[in-house]
Amino acid sequence: MMKPRARKNGLFQRLFIAAASLAMGAAALAHHSQSEFDFKLNVEIEGKVTKLEWKSPHARLYIDVVNKDGKTENWNFELASPTTLMRRGWKRDSLKPGDQVKVNGARARNFPTIAYARSIRDAGGTPLFTGVTKIYQPEPVSAIDSRQ
Repeated sequence: MMKPRARKNGLFQRLFIAAASLAMGAAALAHHSQSEFDFKLNVEIEGKVTKLEWKSPHARLYIDVVNKDGKTENWNFELASPTTLMRRGWKRDSLKPGDQVKVNGARARNFPTIAYARSIRDAGGTPLFTGVTKIYQPEPVSAIDSRQ
């Protein structure tokens, strides 16, 4: 028969392991890949800022754009983390509602007005660094083989 103290220690260990597993699982899910975006589907959007959200893990920029049918669409652009943006010189008021901007990004695969912002320019054409690095596509094997 198990002693009461041994049973308590075993229960504590199991609860600790369960809690630690849940915490690690949540941390693993906190940052995700950009697989929802197709980096080969480039979009160039020009419109007025409606909101800039500073939330972790990614900031969000919302822009009203008039589409080809004359209707206003609100685009949602994923940015780098607020910490990365601040390190690049951004402030919470770097973009304010009503500011005119031009955004280049990678469109989401399943949502027509969501994209991952690659670059942003203000009304004067000044670039605002988004914290995104260039994605390099590997060369096709045939191009590499032909140089040898």
